[in-house]
Amino acid sequence: MNLRYRDERAAPITGKEVRTGLEGPGLSVSQKIFYCISFVGGQYVWSRLQSFSAFRRWGDSEQRPLARRAWALMRNAEVFYRAASFFNLLLFLYGGRYKTVVERILKARLVYGSPNMNRAVSFEYMNRQLVWNEFSEMLLLLLPLLNSSSVKKFLLPFSKDKSGGSSGDEADCPICRSSPSIPFIALPCQHRYCYYCLRTRCSATTSYRCTRCDGAVVAIQRLGSG
Repeated sequence: MNLRYRDERAAPITGKEVRTGLEGPGLSVSQKIFYCISFVGGQYVWSRLQSFSAFRRWGDSEQRPLARRAWALMRNAEVFYRAASFFNLLLFLYGGRYKTVVERILKARLVYGSPNMNRAVSFEYMNRQLVWNEFSEMLLLLLPLLNSSSVKKFLLPFSKDKSGGSSGDEADCPICRSSPSIPFIALPCQHRYCYYCLRTRCSATTSYRCTRCDGAVVAIQRLGSG
């Protein structure tokens, strides 16, 4: 690919050395190390920490105030990072300089390696791909903020099937709408789910709420094991 990262801190702005606007040194060793740690090691450590804290129930522990503080700190850090990513996305759509927050912190800009290289794809196609990619990232940032239960209640009058209160529906999983092969219940509301559906939802978000009653799910338990 005809792309490389340029160190914007040392890139020339004016002068005789500026001919194509692509001049400038690449990333330093420290920038490369920090970039690798942020995108590879940082994401792995953060995902493992989230899984460990959810398994240990740091947010629900009344006996360990340190665990609750760590849980609140993680939640605040995640909210701050999402807000910073959304703000950086708006700046990128306006100026087109830094795609991610890490690139903006490191002053690492993605530029062409050679200005005279023939394009493998058309410029219009690259523009469409860039716009749709950034639009999908914006949706990924905004969709977790929506309340799924409120959206379902709003769309319920327009749906064809309005028999949502039958006893048969209560026995089915509210996510996949089928009879659970391995039934699990959400605690404390005790609504029935498939194990896979409930586990994936709880692993995807640390504050998953029950699809039926919109109550917070603090734990899951196999049906009949209690």
